[in-house]
Amino acid sequence: MTGRKSAAAPRIASSLALVGLLATGCATAQGAEGTKSAEPAPNLSDLKQSIVAYHDSGRWDADIARADQRGQDYLARRLAQGVPKPAIVLDIDETGLSTYGYEVEHDFGYDAAAFDGYVLAREATGIAPTVDLVRFADSHGVAVFFITGRREGPEMRAASAQDLREEGYPEPDGLYLRPADDHDPSVVPYKSGARANIEQQGYQIILNVGDQDSDLTGGHAERAVKIPNPMYEVA
Repeated sequence: MTGRKSAAAPRIASSLALVGLLATGCATAQGAEGTKSAEPAPNLSDLKQSIVAYHDSGRWDADIARADQRGQDYLARRLAQGVPKPAIVLDIDETGLSTYGYEVEHDFGYDAAAFDGYVLAREATGIAPTVDLVRFADSHGVAVFFITGRREGPEMRAASAQDLREEGYPEPDGLYLRPADDHDPSVVPYKSGARANIEQQGYQIILNVGDQDSDLTGGHAERAVKIPNPMYEVA
């Protein structure tokens, strides 16, 4: 994935996404009587505080739990129908592991070196409903694959695998990191290509779980499950 989940590739940080909202709010409507202001521009500080309130209220966790439960329910129905070599695919950041602590500490901005340091220190924390979903899949003989936009490299691979392990995830059947030399402006070709590779191994991907539309676009999965993430967008 490009953006926050990759240190080397261009990314759309939360601050840029919020600035985009500001730009939309400041747009003007042209009429016969001249220029008229559109809806009032949202306040950047208020937007950030609304994310904190969403998190602290428990609503964010509840929304994640509902999304993961929908995925588990669908997976259970398909397993009851007898799917050969079933698999699920998941993103890591904001899907399997939360980097909310980094976001708050950096005022929802982004610094590549600081974010990499956070990831390599294994400070991202497990998202409990997603852990439960993966454990359910693993206990029912479903192969589990993680496809992340974190960049390939021995330290990043080791830290990612260890953090997932420490946060309660079973050992995955595969961990895909984005190649260091992939400079496509969108993560979609990489992620959809990785899913295609999994299919080529004979697996049938029942679920594809991610927090970005770019995690889910491009096919090669029966059902897409979107985890809420109000902090940033990734192309």
